[in-house]
Amino acid sequence: MSKANFDSETTEIMASGAVLYRLVDDEIEIGLIHRPRYDDWSFPKGKIEFGESFLATARREVLEESGYAAKFGPLIAEIQYLAEGVPKRVKYWAAQAISEAKPIADTEEVDQFEWHSFKSAKAKLTHEEDRKVLKLFKDISAGIDKYSTLILLRHAKALKRVEWIGDDGDRPLDNRGQIQAEKFRSIYEAYGIDEIFSSDAYRCLETVRPLGRDLGINVGIASDISEYQYSRDKDKPLKFAKKFLKASKDSESSKTVLLCSHNPVIPKILKELAGAMAFDEIDRGLEPGDGWVLFHQDGKVRAINFIQRP
Repeated sequence: MSKANFDSETTEIMASGAVLYRLVDDEIEIGLIHRPRYDDWSFPKGKIEFGESFLATARREVLEESGYAAKFGPLIAEIQYLAEGVPKRVKYWAAQAISEAKPIADTEEVDQFEWHSFKSAKAKLTHEEDRKVLKLFKDISAGIDKYSTLILLRHAKALKRVEWIGDDGDRPLDNRGQIQAEKFRSIYEAYGIDEIFSSDAYRCLETVRPLGRDLGINVGIASDISEYQYSRDKDKPLKFAKKFLKASKDSESSKTVLLCSHNPVIPKILKELAGAMAFDEIDRGLEPGDGWVLFHQDGKVRAINFIQRP
């Protein structure tokens, strides 16, 4: 995508949104909004509110501006441009509408919503940058509604080993980690989580129990993805994760599964499942509370998104 050179001292506007889509007779339709203030047609998007992540903002804006709840897929693009002389950065995800339409929250902000084919959406969109985002979505859209999702989450910030005198498996989250654990819903519920599994280490269980509580999902304890099992057999966590890719290959319905585990375990799983696609991702490192989201179809990883800790 095109980028502008911005003055580093200028405040940057951060926003996010989505290419909202649905399937009608196996054909993809794209949801567009009309903003009366600008008299333009674009994708649902908006500015980040204090404390929000890009992903949480995109989910909220889609619901407010289109009236549809959505299940989010891969990140499509991150674009930068000048908006009335101010640098603006916007992230766009693919998002499938999964509900009946509700009234638009603010009709002064958005007064019309329409579904379009790719061809008519391209003609309807006002801005060239949006047409570029549409093309990027079209390039990855084949079979996207069949993608299943595997989330690999490192546990939140725990007490340091030197600060804990008990068994390492019982080491709890520290204050920061407890706060992080309460924030994961605002990030990960956009993916429509169906199942949650945790290492049997207490810090992992503490990480995902609030998420399970908030989403009404019982957290499964999986010793196969613990550090202890990894030290004995480095392939055991991988085998546990692989079964979810196999299950999606054998099923016509998509599913989202979250695994909460440890730093040495998660990069191993990512590398083995994603191959060459994982090289740049692994170089990022993995801090407590960081995660990777793997989108897969027919047993193969199609896209990877990194999610920074809250």
